[in-house]
Amino acid sequence: MDIKIYVCHHKEGLIARNQYFEPIQVGRAISNHVLDGMIGDDTGDNISYKNREWCELTGLYWIWKNTNHDYVGLNHYRRYLNFAGGDRNSTLYIEKKVDITQYLSAGIEETCRQNPIVLSPLVNVHPTSSPGNTMTVYNHYCYNHYKKDLDIALSVIKNKAPEYYEFMIISMNLEMSVFGNIFVMRRDLFNEYCSFLFSVLFSVEEVLDTTHYDDYQKRVYGFLAERFLYAFVLKHKLLEKSNNIIHAGLIIYTDFEPEYNYKQIMAQISSRSVRKVAHPHAEDVHIVVSFDDGYIKQALVSIYSVIKNTSDASRLRFHVLHDEKLSPVTRDFLCNKFKEVKFDFYAIEDDYIFTVYPHNREHINRNTYYRLFMHECLPQSIKRLIYMDLDTLVCDDIITLWNMDMDGKTLAGCNDEGGVSQSRRLFGLNWNKSYINAGVLLFNREQAVRKYKNLRFLYLESFLKNMKNLTLQDQDIINIAYKDDIKILPLRWNVGSRVYSSSELEAAYPKSVAAAAVHNPALIHFTGENKPWKPDAAHPMTELYLVYQAKAFAYQTPQTQSVESVA
Repeated sequence: MDIKIYVCHHKEGLIARNQYFEPIQVGRAISNHVLDGMIGDDTGDNISYKNREWCELTGLYWIWKNTNHDYVGLNHYRRYLNFAGGDRNSTLYIEKKVDITQYLSAGIEETCRQNPIVLSPLVNVHPTSSPGNTMTVYNHYCYNHYKKDLDIALSVIKNKAPEYYEFMIISMNLEMSVFGNIFVMRRDLFNEYCSFLFSVLFSVEEVLDTTHYDDYQKRVYGFLAERFLYAFVLKHKLLEKSNNIIHAGLIIYTDFEPEYNYKQIMAQISSRSVRKVAHPHAEDVHIVVSFDDGYIKQALVSIYSVIKNTSDASRLRFHVLHDEKLSPVTRDFLCNKFKEVKFDFYAIEDDYIFTVYPHNREHINRNTYYRLFMHECLPQSIKRLIYMDLDTLVCDDIITLWNMDMDGKTLAGCNDEGGVSQSRRLFGLNWNKSYINAGVLLFNREQAVRKYKNLRFLYLESFLKNMKNLTLQDQDIINIAYKDDIKILPLRWNVGSRVYSSSELEAAYPKSVAAAAVHNPALIHFTGENKPWKPDAAHPMTELYLVYQAKAFAYQTPQTQSVESVA
């Protein structure tokens, strides 16, 4: 059978090629780099120059106009239809750079012979990382993109392609669809689909003004096409009552894991000498933490790493937010363990608000919300503070962080590992690149209270007005509350676990920034459930953590108890 699935590429990546799969560089006419080993979409009848706005559709147009295969399809360099029968309508993520071309090809002829249309999985429609908040296809588009663009497209279909209009509005009101413009079709259906798709989009292009769109929203024609595909399929499914339309599985390559020499990186961190850091402020460096008896070992390691790498430990003052699960014995032990720094303890009393805020992840407990109360607990004389989670390892002088200019912002932090995806989940069309990880914060307490008055009200309103899309507890609340009042700090001050590996989420920083942070971390944050103190830990910096752990447990000043006696 003459089956050809073109795999769209716009940058370097794994190349899948055999008798069924053919790589194609899309947008080659405007690319600064020709990808070796593949054809381009800039020959013959083409619209390659439109790629910045039309995305993979420039490749689709080239296929339509310049080929004549019996069955033809479109995949992406990271997304492939999986024709293995047992994996239908499911998505499999693969992190390793492996060639699965032969596996993908298994059963492809039989599948196409029986099914004139093969689609990617049919999925519930919801914002990224918020599966509980299902919405219609129409509302989802309007949440993420400009409503007027979709309304223009619907109007064009109604007037110029009325035979598709009913199915378009039906699909717009469903809460499930297919995404990615990924499919395989019999040639006659493929020609029909492309004729419908491009005639509508060219008409939309005549009236749509994208001059003031950012680079993401300028990809409007690709976004619209994703919504057209299922409407086209519904037309054939409902009119012809055809059951020969299936949803194959989908294999997604997450970004290929970066290759680092972790042995060398850990050796460089371990050999660092503490350099004297200027401390222009007369007051102490105020560091807020929260833990209980069950987390004392991790607290010791993190606090020890701060002390070991500071040039002036006498300036450090730790403010511990706690409840009844942090015993007096543990508090005394901590003070005796690290006599060179100061400790203050603040009891957080039971509050109904902890039953209102969500606890939707097993490894998250009530302590995570205590950072929302730190402005109330600490003395009013403290104007600035650092908040720090205790699944962290500090590798540089924290006074450097303390001295950073906040540029007039109330809050400062590092971009979260999936910050763009998380921001789109919370803010939809109004997303930004300032979504931060809340594990390390620099907080202008004085300005926050002066500017926002009652922060308790601010946090509760931020939660209640956005609770459908809120999945990351206090971190989401903080990002909502201070959305336009956040300074982004260098990533090296909060290097999370996903920075070391691949991720299906989109970060706000380029890979070069991630690589620089991995090679020169100031603070390693063991985010997620892959903690270095667990027996099955797979984090690449586990060995460094265990070295710090041994030194922290052995660290002694006069009258220090053994860590095992309280942990």
